[in-house]
Amino acid sequence: MQDIKSSDARNSFQKAKIKWAIEGDENSKFFHGIINRKRFTLAIRGIMVDGEWADDPSRVKDEFRAHFADRFQSLTSNRCKLNFVFPNRIDSDRAIELESPVTCDEIRKTVWACGENKSPGPDGFTFEFFRKFWVDIGPDFCAAVVWFFDHCSFARGCNSAFIALIPKVPDPKFVNDFCPISLIGCLYKVITKILAMRLSMVISDLISGVQTAFLPKRQILDGPFIINELLSWCKSKKKQAMVFKVDFAKAYDSIRWDYLDEVLHAFGFGVKWRAWIRGSLSSGMASIVINGSPTS
Repeated sequence: MQDIKSSDARNSFQKAKIKWAIEGDENSKFFHGIINRKRFTLAIRGIMVDGEWADDPSRVKDEFRAHFADRFQSLTSNRCKLNFVFPNRIDSDRAIELESPVTCDEIRKTVWACGENKSPGPDGFTFEFFRKFWVDIGPDFCAAVVWFFDHCSFARGCNSAFIALIPKVPDPKFVNDFCPISLIGCLYKVITKILAMRLSMVISDLISGVQTAFLPKRQILDGPFIINELLSWCKSKKKQAMVFKVDFAKAYDSIRWDYLDEVLHAFGFGVKWRAWIRGSLSSGMASIVINGSPTS
């Protein structure tokens, strides 16, 4: 009975997503209150469709699915091709090192580097489960990871995801008022984290020195600070200037996979590395979760 109560308390703690709570705190009433509040805030009661309010669950799910299907569909239009190499390229030795065989020790370190109680994907597992039972399931998990690196693809279902919707405004009424968050399975997380950790060893030699966002020891706020300094300088020197503010949400949320492959080739990445990147993308499937129920 004590084990069941402890398990229920940990489950509530995970769902509440409270990071500052003292370890061992089992105030279930507090956690349940947080969970109920989150459910109320995240509940989708309806959306505007063609100027009309739609609250039928099936129609709401169809609208969200159609929105993301259109947003992330494969583009067939012609585009410019990259037919030149970049000045910053990785050398052949480092390119070969990136493609070295993955080891069980590397996989285990990656599992332990992931957060224990993140929201699970379609597989329903968290990394706490894999750590606790690593002696029993570790060899099979390692075999599944190695299979991807040998075949450059996932087995069916291992690259599936749930897209959770987080309101961007207090009272969301349109599909665009929700921010999509992808909940992916543990196998995919480990494989992509291995790729990311290997890439981190060479990325500093490739990126521009003025790149500020999404890099260690650099601040995304450096960009606005530089803009403010430039505007102040133009005003003090009475210089004419034109400033463009560009919405890059579309570019950040999605990118053409064929273009990404060309960029990797231009940077000097090897054939196997590019195949791993393509394999991590091309087999992906996703369902949008609406009030706890996934779409097709």
